[in-house]
Amino acid sequence: MTKKVLAGIALILGGVIAFNWITTGELVLIPSSPLSAEGRELSRLHERFVAATHQYYQAGHAAGVSGIDTTADAQAAMDEINQIEKDLQDLKSKHLSPTETSQVDEILSNIHKLKGN
Repeated sequence: MTKKVLAGIALILGGVIAFNWITTGELVLIPSSPLSAEGRELSRLHERFVAATHQYYQAGHAAGVSGIDTTADAQAAMDEINQIEKDLQDLKSKHLSPTETSQVDEILSNIHKLKGN
């Protein structure tokens, strides 16, 4: 009986954490504060940047390992990164908190480092 109760509590806590992650972008039990529209947009752009960067590096890795021409994949990832950069510049012109502004600057810095390679 105790195991069932503990399993139920763990399931409920997992559900609350998943709900908070989906709605606020934070993996916490109790969110500190709801994200603003700009904060949600920044979180979405960061996730897109991570995915595009992964796709870009995967294309390079696949080309190096197997010799397959992956220039189309790499170009698609770079096009996505360029769009993310433009969206971040647009977002930066909106009213952001200092934390959000530093996050935008960090992502833009990472984009410039990636393009430098």
